[in-house]
Amino acid sequence: MTELEEYMSQFITFLAHREKNPDAHISALPLDIMTNKEFAKDPMSIDAPNTNDYAEDDVTADEDIVTNAAEKYRKYEELAR
Repeated sequence: MTELEEYMSQFITFLAHREKNPDAHISALPLDIMTNKEFAKDPMSIDAPNTNDYAEDDVTADEDIVTNAAEKYRKYEELAR
């Protein structure tokens, strides 16, 4: 059933592109699911994480890059354990 829905969505988009509809990329979106844009809302502020937040251990990014095929496989084996 989902494949049929996906096919129909692509077909609707194709027909909209063929008719040179300026909103062709969103023509297959159901209007009852789309929400109204609230223009009166305050802008959202997104705090970027620190660059060091991702590292849980003392390994730096330079030490983590492996280019040799044998080392890549060894690194994969270590991560797979």
